[in-house]
Parts: sequence; C-alpha cells; structure tokens
Amino acid sequence: MAATEQEFASRVKGVVRKNFNQSADIYHAFEKKTRFFQNLTKVLARWMDIPQGGTILDIGCGNGASCLALRDCCKATVYGIDLSKAMIADARSRIRDSRIHLFVGDGETLDTLTETLRVDAVMYNAALFVFPDPLTAFTRARAFLKPGGVLGFSFYPRVYTTGIDDLIGWAFRNREWPLPRFRTITTWSKACQTLQSVFETIDTQTYEMEGSIDFLIDFFTIPAQSASLFPKLTYPERIPKIKKLFESLSGLEHPFTIGWDMAKATYRGES
Repeated sequence: MAATEQEFASRVKGVVRKNFNQSADIYHAFEKKTRFFQNLTKVLARWMDIPQGGTILDIGCGNGASCLALRDCCKATVYGIDLSKAMIADARSRIRDSRIHLFVGDGETLDTLTETLRVDAVMYNAALFVFPDPLTAFTRARAFLKPGGVLGFSFYPRVYTTGIDDLIGWAFRNREWPLPRFRTITTWSKACQTLQSVFETIDTQTYEMEGSIDFLIDFFTIPAQSASLFPKLTYPERIPKIKKLFESLSGLEHPFTIGWDMAKATYRGES
C-alpha cells in the first residue's frame, strides 16, 4: 500500500533528523575549514536586501553558522530553528549572544515558536530541499513576517562545467552506478511554484562559486549531505563511494562551477 503524504512526510523528517544528528561535529569542522555556510548566508542576505538592525527567522539553522553570519552582516536579532537536537545543542554550546535565540523544532510547522513573534525576514539557507511540504512551510513562515518582510532560500547545489550541466549525474553514469532516486525531497521547480502561490510575485537568481574535487568531497562527506547521494548505505559505507564518485571528475575541465539557485518574495501584508 502506498504511503500517504502525511506518512511520507513523517518518514522523511525522521531520516533528516537522524542524518543531521550525525552531522554536528563534521559540519563544525567543515565550516571551520571553509566558512562556506557563513559566506553563502551573507550572499543570500545581501540579495534579499534584509534591513540592518532587524529581526530574522533562520529556518534550518543547523549548528548556527548562518545565525552568526546574519548577526554580523545584518546587525540582526536572529531566531534559529532546526529539527536536529544535536545541531542545536552544538550551536548552543558555542554561541553565547543575547541576540541569537535557538530552538529545536519543525521548520514547516514552527510550532515551537511563540505566535506573537514578527520578523523582517525569513531565510532557509541550504535547507528547504529536504522539506516535504513547502506549502505548509511558506504559509506558516508568512504568518511571522511583518508587512514588507522578505522570505528567501538557497537551494541544493548544481555542479557543472563546459559542456556538462550536471557533473554529479555524469559522475554516477561514468562509474556505471545507479542515480539516486531523490537528490532532493522538494524540487527547485516545486519550491518556486509553491512560493509564487503563497506570495504571488517572486524573484530568482543563481549564485555561482568556484568548486574543486576536494571541496565536493568535503561537502558531500558530511553525513546529511552524503545521504542525498547514497541514501541506502550506512555513513561509513558512503565515504569511499563519495571519494570514488568525485575522483572520477579529475580528467574533466576544472575548476568546476557550483551554482546555488536562490528565490525570494516580499510579503505585502493582508489586503
């Protein structure tokens, strides 16, 4: 019998929670080495034109790297929420700042946040693609936005080079390995269509960064990221597969381009 949408969503969230609970230490090491998530957060915040000194809701905040970036680049008070207790515990152990408030909770329903909270911006940085129900997510998030507030997200990375628009898919085919059934739970097109249905008007852009084989290996060996490529394997089993997968790109033209698709919409207030 096919699973209902509710059963599917519950199963997805359980897997996501487990993967991110395994990821806290490795995320921290990766961010310390690259400052990647902080930098991506700042790019998204600038494009969203978030006002200085405002209040921001950071959904899927992980271990708090994006919260710190928003505090610094926007001089903001930040409310961060994440499904993973381990990620929030790691963030709380390192962040001591009265402007940053961290919560464990479902980023779709936002049930652990006070209903009276109102913010100038809502951000999902490299998080929305694991949300099974973007309609609920955007509808609930909109309720926390002040009129004129902005919601934005960055999406799962596209990796490409001259003549090849999907290097990850190319690498799987080169190894003659089956492609993962789902690299993302919600697709880019579905996310954008849903955002437009909630906010009417949206803008999109792609932020491009230079990528190397070493960066791709580091990024995708984070447990939560490795699961998008080899979901049926245990984490220790994924590591050698990921190294082989991306080492197969060594003969291609590089550095590669990693494209982060972004979308944003402004809440005009109740008519």
